[in-house]
Amino acid sequence: MLRVKLKVNNALELKRIGQNLSILYAEDNDFLRKAFQGYLQKFFQRVEVSSDGLDALEAYKHSEYDIVITDIRMPQMNGLELAQEIKKINEFQHIIIVSGDKDITSYSEAIKIGVDGYILKPIDYEQTQSLLLKTAMYINNTKENEEYKIHLEELVAKSTQEIKENYIRDQLTTLHNKVHLQEQLKQHTENTLVLLNIDNFSIINYNFGFSVGDKILQEVVAVLKKFQNELFTLYRLQGDEFIFLATSLSLSDAKKLAKEIKRYFSKSQIIFEQISLNISFTIAIDSSNKRDILRTSSLTVQEIRQIGKNSIGVYRPNSEFEMLQQNNLFWIEKIKKCLNDGQLTIYFQAIKNIKTQQIQKYEVLARILTEDNEIIMPNVFLKPLAISGMLTIFTKMIIEKAFEFISNKDIMITINITGEDFKENYLVDFLERKSKEYNIKPSRVVLEILESVSMISEETVLLQLKELKALGYKLAIDDFGAENSNFSRLLTLKVDFIKIDGSFIKNLDHDKNSQEIVKAIVLFSHNIGCQVIAEFVHNQKVYEKIADYNIDFAQGYYISEPKAELII
Repeated sequence: MLRVKLKVNNALELKRIGQNLSILYAEDNDFLRKAFQGYLQKFFQRVEVSSDGLDALEAYKHSEYDIVITDIRMPQMNGLELAQEIKKINEFQHIIIVSGDKDITSYSEAIKIGVDGYILKPIDYEQTQSLLLKTAMYINNTKENEEYKIHLEELVAKSTQEIKENYIRDQLTTLHNKVHLQEQLKQHTENTLVLLNIDNFSIINYNFGFSVGDKILQEVVAVLKKFQNELFTLYRLQGDEFIFLATSLSLSDAKKLAKEIKRYFSKSQIIFEQISLNISFTIAIDSSNKRDILRTSSLTVQEIRQIGKNSIGVYRPNSEFEMLQQNNLFWIEKIKKCLNDGQLTIYFQAIKNIKTQQIQKYEVLARILTEDNEIIMPNVFLKPLAISGMLTIFTKMIIEKAFEFISNKDIMITINITGEDFKENYLVDFLERKSKEYNIKPSRVVLEILESVSMISEETVLLQLKELKALGYKLAIDDFGAENSNFSRLLTLKVDFIKIDGSFIKNLDHDKNSQEIVKAIVLFSHNIGCQVIAEFVHNQKVYEKIADYNIDFAQGYYISEPKAELII
């Protein structure tokens, strides 16, 4: 029910915003152009179309458009060339690329040009609607900010004081806003902040609508105003975030205030018309007196929420969480540059068939090789990639490189697939297309998925796994046993291999608990027709042990280190 409401709300919101926006759409296929034009006209005020890149460029030169949507493959001038020419005219123009070939080179070129998003053919209208809504909201917010700025400038001659008041006051709650807050922080050398972030407020907006959400915020503010005193003044920072500011170092008073607010809302409800809601806050207290105290207090909210919501926490300078965030930001920029510069490389680690004593397949492992010949390992760059939303692009690059490498070799490989790859729902089409392009039989490819991914119950994930199996790709569950193992789930998935988590293998020669767990996994796996792989095989004693337990394959430094080149 909630998902249906979200779709309806998204469509209504897109139509509301789109009635003030214009679209230029370039597509050479008459049928697709007419169909997608009709879809766009449901939401946007003006939709103009062109049948090729040159016509679209001429239209752009003679009119203004909020969004340009262009197919890549077109006669005379393709979509990427059109995007480049438009960016020369207006570097801030919002452009969305439509593509049916999902070429990695096109992805990389589009990123360099600075497009806002990708629409893949065949068009998924639910995902397209989400992308259009995000783009339209950004444009609308920018326009509103610009219009508000112009409005302020026009009022300067009438009333300077009135203009300033409007500029520094939040219109919804009448509280002073972030602009005024920042002025106060600059004017005082000692500051204490109590930042309140409402827990799960997005659910209120999605379920009841933004107008009701605004009314709830006003009711919350009416309560929070009662906690203002001679020390603390209330501000609205943004959205569902509020700040009590004391222009002095008052940590004990801040803790007392936070506890009083938490206590009050734990016993009271916010009531609006027929709606009664329990409101709670994640509350961060910061008296570090740093110049970027707004950032550090916001960081503290994120850190507290790792433990749990409806909690109070105090900023800790140079905490492990803060260092992690700074490290992530550093690596996000570094990894983006490395990928754009083509510094991604792949290594191969052998997997040995214990019965035949032959190397039967290789696991593909990603590395990034910098200009300084520094090798960056996955444990460094995978999380930043996930944070930056580039994980699926990264997986596609790995698949492309691996398929190209083995296209003229008779070897079998295993490739790691993430939960994000399944969420994007591109794997079946992409793998099938790349297998044909490089003449790779699906039976030569094992797709390794984490046990946590195999536990996902969404029908789209299960459907993808079944389709991949039907095409001939092999499936392996990686790191089995590391989490809450669901043996019955494996019967549904019908995987080909189970890779036992290395934590059970590395001490197998002397750890009794590991031995019992491994025996159980091997027995179950063989009973359901799955072969077993032991990873982290690092010495002869462990190797002999897994052979005794009738494990099928061994992988680890005892067998072979990962190598950049293979001699077949």
